[in-house]
Amino acid sequence: MMRKALLLLCAAWPAYGQTIEEIQITAERRSSDIQKTALAITALGQDQLEKSNVTELAGLNGTVPSLEITKSSGFETIVTIRGVGSETPENAPNTTPGVSLFIDGVYIANTISLDQTLFDLDHIEVLRGPQGALYGQSSIGGAINLLTRQPELGHFAGMTDFTAGDHSLFRERGEINLPLGSDWAIRASAQKYDHAGFTRNIVLPGHDVDDTHDASGKLAVLWRPSDDFTATLTGQWYSADQNGAAQKNISDPNPDPRVISQDFPSKFNLDSRLYHLNLDWDLPWFEIKSVSAYQGLDHRQKEDSSRSTYALLGIYDDVAAWTTGLQNYNEELDVLSHPGGPFDWVAGAFLLSQKSTQFVVEFQGTDANPDLTIHPDVEVNPPYNLGFGNYTFVRRKSYSPFLQATWHASEALRLTLGGRFNYDSYKLDSLNFAAVASSAVRNEYQDHAMTGRAELDYDLAQDHMLYASLTRGYKPGGVNSVAGQAVVPNSFQVETNTAYEIGSKNLMLDNHLRANLAAFYYVYRNQQYIEADPVPYDAGMANIPSTHIWGAEAETTYLALHDRLHLGANLTAEAGAVQGHYKTIDSTLLNDIENSAAPCLNGGAYVNPTCWAAVTAASRDIGGNQPAKMPKLAGSANISYGFQAAGGTLTPRMEYVYRGALWSRLFAEPGLDRVKAYGLWNFNLLYQPDLGDYSLSLIATNLTNSAGVNSRYTDPYGTGQTSQEYVPPRQIMGIATYSF
Repeated sequence: MMRKALLLLCAAWPAYGQTIEEIQITAERRSSDIQKTALAITALGQDQLEKSNVTELAGLNGTVPSLEITKSSGFETIVTIRGVGSETPENAPNTTPGVSLFIDGVYIANTISLDQTLFDLDHIEVLRGPQGALYGQSSIGGAINLLTRQPELGHFAGMTDFTAGDHSLFRERGEINLPLGSDWAIRASAQKYDHAGFTRNIVLPGHDVDDTHDASGKLAVLWRPSDDFTATLTGQWYSADQNGAAQKNISDPNPDPRVISQDFPSKFNLDSRLYHLNLDWDLPWFEIKSVSAYQGLDHRQKEDSSRSTYALLGIYDDVAAWTTGLQNYNEELDVLSHPGGPFDWVAGAFLLSQKSTQFVVEFQGTDANPDLTIHPDVEVNPPYNLGFGNYTFVRRKSYSPFLQATWHASEALRLTLGGRFNYDSYKLDSLNFAAVASSAVRNEYQDHAMTGRAELDYDLAQDHMLYASLTRGYKPGGVNSVAGQAVVPNSFQVETNTAYEIGSKNLMLDNHLRANLAAFYYVYRNQQYIEADPVPYDAGMANIPSTHIWGAEAETTYLALHDRLHLGANLTAEAGAVQGHYKTIDSTLLNDIENSAAPCLNGGAYVNPTCWAAVTAASRDIGGNQPAKMPKLAGSANISYGFQAAGGTLTPRMEYVYRGALWSRLFAEPGLDRVKAYGLWNFNLLYQPDLGDYSLSLIATNLTNSAGVNSRYTDPYGTGQTSQEYVPPRQIMGIATYSF
């Protein structure tokens, strides 16, 4: 229907003037035209992100086909593409994401980094489907590349802008490019971003949540002594100090979606630093690229794990400390052929060395005035109300050599083959401690796998390409940091995804209409997820043997009337099912049994095999259930038109974003796991003078103030409460930009 409407518009308006500009991407390790790249990929420039007020990755929902970004536990950002992502939240030290994130070619090793505000971007590339050859083990669902703006030689320039809006929103940004002689250039940029909380906590006045208070900085130094060699040294810093995300208990008696009732104050602090050296050396026979990087991260958080109050529940469940530390070193070396021959190839290797720590202290009880103080000796002298404590130290190493080559069989026909050998090892030391018992766990794990890609593409005409591909992606297994469990395995298996895809990329109407289509079928094996265990707090990762996923995507852009009229749209339809029969324990049923069955009471859940047997007998068969976090239908459409007005151009833009209903968990319990569909209207008005170096913008997002639910989360630990997070409310802001 949407595509038919666009074709009717194409017929109604003559297509003359400028044409759709070529989009250059780096997904294949070299610059290429997106229309000539046989991948399902979406590229979003900074201007487009600004018009939709996309300040974090979650803002991409609906604007990229098959991409879903949700939250769990208030800070775990879960990225899912085509139903493949991560179902192992709250276990970051010993799991990896299903969609990898790269910043300027640097692999970002911890998903907590996804909470950062976007900053100084040139564009974003979203690669859909497993990237089995060039990207490796954390790209079983796809990859996201953030490309920031780089220093330029011989060009003095800068930009500053100021944003103000409701909810006490203020953002200040500044960028400057300084050429130093003929061989050197420096680019410096900074951003300060603040807004008040969108959600009011009526139990703790003045402690509103969903606030933002962060600062970002970047300094990049470019050295180009010759046309054949480039070195860029970059440092990026980010710091956030805020109250955290609103996690509204679905049993909260207040119906207002922007009001919560919680008696323990949440807090979120994040400090990260990223340093990387990018080298590019163009030799007579090939080109060498190197990315050497260090990432450090310090995360501190506390939260009301009950998402409620003692007065409402008669219990408390408070995470008084949850800290994560990370030190990550990685190196990637690529050797690329020069274009123009019968073969294009890239060979390389990826190396990673990582140390991460996690410290958690969670208090539980029924007393009205508990002591929630964390004493220095809490591990060896736990207080009476310590429900769970954990200290985990993980050392991880990974290496992956890879090779991909494209044979130009003719001017119209190309064949690409690629392979990657993945090796991963973990060493885990974990101490679990609580008021009733403590245990130490030491596990080692290693695995390896071959992944790869085979792809054939053919040019039907100059601007019409068909492609078909077979790709295998991989996510490493690992070890669980539990001991004495009844069901959960000591280690969990490798996860794989075999993807079949066909696609078409087209430019039509004299390059005024772009239409890209893709269809896919996945055989997804050993999906990793959190399995509940009859023994309290001994949940861990396990594997679902087989899931099949299928779907289709469309993206289109239309340009007409001397580049004044822009139409854009995307649409995704997808489905899937767990294959066969697979039984597992639903944590919500576990809590009911442990709170009511006689063998489980008075501490029996920790020691009584009869209690464990009762819980295990209640396992549910999830065969036939749809994958989590995958709406059957999603998409967006936008229209803009530029008018001549008052010595400049006035461009209004309207956008509609739709996300269909989805299941938040694989258990698919209607009362807990069903997340309803929502639609959002966004508006942007841009004024650009014909003379002058400034611009003015008015942005209004979520015009109807929809309380759409972004995500719903059932905590597999503690009291097992279910909470949900809403999309941001209506925001209205103005931006003044000056460039020089």
